[in-house]
Amino acid sequence: MDITRFIVFFSILTLILSIIEFYTLFNWRKFVNKNKINILWYSIPKYLSIILLLISSISMFSSIFFSLNEKFRYISMMLIAIWVLPKLAIVPILMIKDVSNLFISLVNKFSNKKEKNIDLEKRKFVEVSSWSLATIPFFMVSKGLFSTTYDFTVRRAEVILQNLPKELDGLKIVQLSDLHLGSFYDYRPFQEVVRITNSLKADIIVITGDFVNNSPKELKENYSDLSKLNSEIGMYSCLGNHDHYMSEFDHRTLIKAINDTGNKLLINNSEKLIINNSILNIVGVDNVGMRQKFGDFKLAFDGIEEEETSILLCHDPTNWDLHIRNNFPADLTLSGHTHGGQVAWEFNGIEFKPAKFVYRQSEGLYKNGDNQLYVNRGIGTVGPPLRIGVKPEITELILKV
Repeated sequence: MDITRFIVFFSILTLILSIIEFYTLFNWRKFVNKNKINILWYSIPKYLSIILLLISSISMFSSIFFSLNEKFRYISMMLIAIWVLPKLAIVPILMIKDVSNLFISLVNKFSNKKEKNIDLEKRKFVEVSSWSLATIPFFMVSKGLFSTTYDFTVRRAEVILQNLPKELDGLKIVQLSDLHLGSFYDYRPFQEVVRITNSLKADIIVITGDFVNNSPKELKENYSDLSKLNSEIGMYSCLGNHDHYMSEFDHRTLIKAINDTGNKLLINNSEKLIINNSILNIVGVDNVGMRQKFGDFKLAFDGIEEEETSILLCHDPTNWDLHIRNNFPADLTLSGHTHGGQVAWEFNGIEFKPAKFVYRQSEGLYKNGDNQLYVNRGIGTVGPPLRIGVKPEITELILKV
């Protein structure tokens, strides 16, 4: 782990959160004073902000300097999500309100008119409307925490592969990704994932990285459930960036634990499967991305013939454009990493997905010539244990000729 980089990142994040809290409280205090509301309605949010900012700082920095009880970390991140995250939507509303009030003041100034009752009414309307709209993000975050985050959803896709032997037509691959087992309060959510996955009766199960957040202990607590995943042919996986955020000893411990569950972990190598007398290669590459360069594509594809059908497990989908397409014989690349952004909005049929501004391929199936990519939205979460408008995904892929 690059400790210096994480300290800088968390320090900047803490500063940004502090500025957001200060700006929101400053506006709330003005509203409370103007409308002669009981001062407790300002004092309580102020102290809550101070306490939760301290907790968020402890929670973030604990992953670097000391161990923190996972349940305490989960509860603290949940409280932070409910209290702090809605401010990201509230601040723009307040800024529009402040700009509107400034515009009204400038109009009054340059028109040489004294502020009249109608102007006061306009200001009051803007103020009340702004704070009324500001309640919406709190409802959205609360719904995401207690509903969407654990609404494990099966997404199905038929993938036509030109190179696929007829004997493999209809082969079913079930993909899981970004388990982030440390992001769950207890073992029950992942038990539900296992139940749904096994109900699909997969020929092959694949897991495309990020088993944990930053410790093999997270997998240990879910070890027996991970071992219960069943498929007709086998279970294969690759590593993600979070599977490297730990000491070398812990990393080796994690690798052993993954393999001990009956999961064949492919680290820059491949497995040649003979199914109905036809060849299917499952190729796994270690993580490349997020300043990590553990992957070796050339080594992973060593000994694989171009005419053979190959499925590549590669955690970070940005590699599809950067390294895979037109360079290696991967008929289908399976990735995760993006979580679908964890947050998205839909209004009147119009979708807004911030992840699309960060990742060219953020979720779902993509095709370029004979090369295809599927990006899974993941099971767990990073940061606040929250998904809004982006359900956790179990992918059922049917290979077709």
